[in-house]
Amino acid sequence: MQQQRTERHRQVATIKKGARSLNGGRSYLLQGLWACRQAAGLTQRQLAEMLGSSQTTVRKLERQSRGAYPQTVQRLCKVLGVTPEDLLCAGSDKQEEEASR
Repeated sequence: MQQQRTERHRQVATIKKGARSLNGGRSYLLQGLWACRQAAGLTQRQLAEMLGSSQTTVRKLERQSRGAYPQTVQRLCKVLGVTPEDLLCAGSDKQEEEASR
């Protein structure tokens, strides 16, 4: 139990340290979500179902028009089998493609 709590605190600290926030640190932009979802072989709808969320929410998170709370980041990490750093990283092909439009 203590080890899980320590790991959770480490993940939250990583999120806060390396992430861009929309609202002063309450939620974070997930710059690597699209690449992580693609690597897992999931559609937006499948990921949304696994999270108990909607496809619209996943789309907004991927497009960075909505930030994710730390608890959501942790759920995404668990479902996708990635680290917070993977979700928060910049430079995915999708973002570069959208930026060039």
